[in-house]
Amino acid sequence: MNALVMLLSSLLFVASLAVLFWTRRHLSDMEQRLQKQYPQQFVDEITALNAGTVGMGGRFLKLEKELQSLASQLDDLGSQTQRNTPYAQAIQLAQKGNDVAVIMELCGISYNEAQLIVMMHAKRQAA
Repeated sequence: MNALVMLLSSLLFVASLAVLFWTRRHLSDMEQRLQKQYPQQFVDEITALNAGTVGMGGRFLKLEKELQSLASQLDDLGSQTQRNTPYAQAIQLAQKGNDVAVIMELCGISYNEAQLIVMMHAKRQAA
C-alpha cells in the first residue's frame, strides 16, 4: 500500500514539474510576442497613465480629508447654534431655579413655553 502511495506521489510530482516548465515556456513565448506586437511607445504611455492615476488618487485623498474637516466644522457650528437658542437659555434658567415670568422676560418666549420648560427642567425640592 505504501509503495502505491509513493508511486502516485512521484507521478504527481513529475506531472507538476512538467506543467510548471510548460507554463514558464508558454509565458516566455507570450511575453516575446507582446514585446514584438506593441512598441515601446505604448508601454511608455501605459506607464504615464499609471503615474497619473496614482497622482489622482493622492488628490482624491486630500479632497476627502478636506471634506471631512468641513463636515466636522459644520457639525460644530450646528451645535453652537443649537446651544444659543432662546430655549437652551430658558432651560439653563429653569435649572437654576428661575420662575416662569423671569424666563419669559429674558428669553422672549411665551408663557406656555416658559411654563413647560420650568415643568420639565426645574429642580424639584423635597417636601
